[in-house]
Amino acid sequence: LGDSRARVAMPPRSARRPPSATTIDALFRSTKPGAARPGKTKGANVAIEDDDAETIDDDDAVERDARELKTFDLTSKFGPCCGLTRIERWDRARALGLDPPKRVLEILHRRGEASARWRECVWHGRV
Repeated sequence: LGDSRARVAMPPRSARRPPSATTIDALFRSTKPGAARPGKTKGANVAIEDDDAETIDDDDAVERDARELKTFDLTSKFGPCCGLTRIERWDRARALGLDPPKRVLEILHRRGEASARWRECVWHGRV
């Protein structure tokens, strides 16, 4: 073929070993914080081990609030979210006339600033 590049000799297909399934599983395994582990169930009225000390009964409200805050974080209309707390970003957006959702401010005041889960943006500690 006239190709001047060096060719790498590959072992025959029969000599190649398939990758170990456990190695691949371990490589791609990711668990969200607080996600249920296989074989473990959450009981009713059990306190979540979080600095919020919320109960399982409040789980739907927690997920809804977290989803709304994540949506706020990922909406570029309100400016960058890295390097600012959510309340600082909300205040900045309001000062610039960008009309940030009042619901976000309500969630932040209700959940408090004690926990980084509510105070910081979705990218906090990841970038």
